[in-house]
Amino acid sequence: MIPTLGVAMLIGASFDAAFAWVTTGPPVIEPTLPYLAATLYLGVFASAIAFPLYFGVLRVIGPAKAAYSGVLVPVIAMCLSTLFEGYRWSLLAGAGAALVIGGLIIALRARRPAR
Repeated sequence: MIPTLGVAMLIGASFDAAFAWVTTGPPVIEPTLPYLAATLYLGVFASAIAFPLYFGVLRVIGPAKAAYSGVLVPVIAMCLSTLFEGYRWSLLAGAGAALVIGGLIIALRARRPAR
């Protein structure tokens, strides 16, 4: 699985890089530590390590329950943005986060019909 995933990620990144280069020109790389560290984090931890771990979760709990994590990602991102970037929650953002969490609780506790 990991070699296949690696090849798929390489192909996808190559297509993305080619499209970006054609539409906006060559990449602009800032030679600063925060920029390089963030790029390294996104490439290694948030992609190369996270995807195989997610596929492991898929095998254990199944794709239906694992798909619910995608709903929670924006809420987690907003929480991290609050901690690190000073994001200020609006009433609408808080209500949306509450709906997401409530919906997840209802969906995960719902009984599935017997087959």
